[in-house]
Amino acid sequence: MKQIFLLIIILTILSCKRKVESTSDVDSHAELHKEMDKVDEEIRNFEKLFIQLYADSKKNPNNVLFKIDSLSQINENETDKYKSQIKSHIQDQLSYLKAEIYYRNGEFEKSLFELNKDEYKHNNIATAIAANYVKLKDFNKAKSFIDSIGKAFYIYDYALGNYYESIGNKEEALKVYKKIKKNKEIKHYAYYKLAVERYNELKKDNPKLLNEIYFPTGNPSFEICDSDSENRTKIFKLMEELPENQKWAETSIIESPQTNDKNYYWVEVKTSQNKINNFYIYENTFEIKFFDKKNNKVMSLNEWRKSK
Repeated sequence: MKQIFLLIIILTILSCKRKVESTSDVDSHAELHKEMDKVDEEIRNFEKLFIQLYADSKKNPNNVLFKIDSLSQINENETDKYKSQIKSHIQDQLSYLKAEIYYRNGEFEKSLFELNKDEYKHNNIATAIAANYVKLKDFNKAKSFIDSIGKAFYIYDYALGNYYESIGNKEEALKVYKKIKKNKEIKHYAYYKLAVERYNELKKDNPKLLNEIYFPTGNPSFEICDSDSENRTKIFKLMEELPENQKWAETSIIESPQTNDKNYYWVEVKTSQNKINNFYIYENTFEIKFFDKKNNKVMSLNEWRKSK
């Protein structure tokens, strides 16, 4: 599926042309933002409807399939200035939902038909296609699409482990899940817990192997990962406000609770004079303590300031 940010890039490119023709860069920039806001509003409106379609599809999938066909027809004939700019995005989303419903219904050929409408067959699309081919027992095609997911993509390793289970290769699946389990950098992804569960199952004397590949949902309300962006934003602000960091140059988060299994962030702050201070900021209270890296000692800010 095409990502929303591609739409923003297209709008930005179009805006450059308008800027050349405009007599005022400021006016052009303001106009661009107005246009983008209106398009963004249409995206948000569709997303609300889309989330509801996902909820309804669990109760009455056939009714939702009918609604999708109606919405696709409306979208195809859309002429509104702003809605027209997201037509391809909407169609991709609707087709993916159809594919997901068909997969859940056991109609794998129909699911493949919808997925093959997308010209970009990698990432989630490739994973979903592989899931269908496993159900159809065409393991060679399934593996070829797993390979096309992209090793850097978040779901690749987990899908590969699922594939090995599906063909009865427990040892290779264990290797993949063990690799995921050891990588604390990805603990915040939803599939990490699933991989650990599979690892624990396969370590049993008589494990029950999967016979399917994880089909990634297109539901916008599904959180792919447990983001801590709000915490990080607050931490960066706290660091800039410390008197000792007034000649701030750079803030780096060395460790986080998602990776260190602790309740603090380890933050390194570099000043414009290349002086480096290290701090621990606690996850729930945002209490700040100074970390004496050289002596491996943690102290309160008051203790640190008195010791200087």
